[in-house]
Amino acid sequence: MTEPETRLSLGQVARRLDRAGITWAVFAGAAASVYGATRSLTDVDILVPAAEGNRIAGLFPEAAVKREDDGSVQGLELPGFDILAGLATVDLDARMAARLTRREIAGVVVPVIPPEDNILLKALWGRGPEVGKHDWEDVQAMMAHIPTLDWEYLRWRTAACVPQERIEQVLERLEALWFQRDT
Repeated sequence: MTEPETRLSLGQVARRLDRAGITWAVFAGAAASVYGATRSLTDVDILVPAAEGNRIAGLFPEAAVKREDDGSVQGLELPGFDILAGLATVDLDARMAARLTRREIAGVVVPVIPPEDNILLKALWGRGPEVGKHDWEDVQAMMAHIPTLDWEYLRWRTAACVPQERIEQVLERLEALWFQRDT
């Protein structure tokens, strides 16, 4: 007989991360919903600094752990949640952490990455419905609803992204989309 699956709430996940003193933020689709996307959420993606990977694994012993080749924790999978320790493209660094805002998602007030970071990540991924994703749809919705973007910060972030290929093309596409909305 197998044990029934225990599903944590966003409030429970938030409390564990907050009590541990870990900097964290909601990003991807759930953050897009805060910034104007209206589609239904299927899960909540959470970003923590890459250096916190091993610590988060200890906070969620019930999670499936994804590891890097060197054995470090890349992320955790829980029913309804993906908790990632950094991203290949960008880490939750001090500059991003300083720009986090607290917003309500599913009745819980949580930190959310800046819209510029979420827009950039979704634009870089660029996945569509053919793979069950909505990246450009989310980018367009966020850019249509956000009154201002900090272009200086966005350009700085694009320069800090790894790897650099496609970055300039994505930035040009975002600028065109942004300035198109004003015409």
